[in-house]
Amino acid sequence: MAGFLAEVGAKLADRWAALLAVPGLLYLAAATAAAVLGQRRALDYGELSRDIEAWAAGPSLRAAGGAALIAAAVLAASLALGLVAAAGGRLVEIVWTASGEHPPGRWLTDRRRQRSARFKAVADSSIDPATVRAAIAEADRICLIEPGRPTWIGDRLRAGQVRVERTYGLDLSAAWPRLWLSVPDTVRAELAGAGDAFGASARLTAWAGFYLILGVWWWPALLIGAGAAVAGVERGRVAAGNLADLIEATVDLHGAELTRLLGQRTEGSLDQATGRRITTLMLKSRWDPESPLAQ
Repeated sequence: MAGFLAEVGAKLADRWAALLAVPGLLYLAAATAAAVLGQRRALDYGELSRDIEAWAAGPSLRAAGGAALIAAAVLAASLALGLVAAAGGRLVEIVWTASGEHPPGRWLTDRRRQRSARFKAVADSSIDPATVRAAIAEADRICLIEPGRPTWIGDRLRAGQVRVERTYGLDLSAAWPRLWLSVPDTVRAELAGAGDAFGASARLTAWAGFYLILGVWWWPALLIGAGAAVAGVERGRVAAGNLADLIEATVDLHGAELTRLLGQRTEGSLDQATGRRITTLMLKSRWDPESPLAQ
């Protein structure tokens, strides 16, 4: 047991370091370059090397205690930056999945909806098969259903929930905790991996913001930040698509089994009537007249 706990602790420590400390150390290195070089000497790495060598030769680093203290301070600072970036990543996720009920989100949602409607009108009115296919592809590129969120990522995740509800009559927010408990470990691992990838892309986007701020003092950080922002958003779109696909696939493959686990009989795949019935059972809402708790 002690060996097992030690191995688990080592894996957790490695994961913790990878998520927090390493990106923080890289940012501290960039911040050091910004402090030493500034804007005028932004690419003078010879000057940076000389300053670092002079600092390393100082008495504080020659003493073992001083070196250990500085190393501990650097590690603590990198971890603190990593925690801030994790919080920033959570904020990015909130922005990506915002409902867009208020401006400017509502304006962006309206714009996406209008663009999708234009392509749908072309697909509905054209008699040329190639034109119809192209219009459908463009509409689906915006959103697989009618857009209802200000961002592509938010709409991609929302589309999965809406499609499940319209196909199976199932409220995914109510069904998901039960599905999670009933699916095999391999399915949970795939879903967790997709969720981790989505979170990692949001953290990368948050780091991009930090580098863009650093660019006020050192312009190469602007290039780093811009590249990280593009990569973060692109990875976020891919991760959101994968996560939405996996969630829909989980319902497709295990929805009928959930119905049986809840004591409801179903023949073959899950149908809308059964989906609505078990949704009522799972929600247990006093506002639903079909619920046993209806008042």
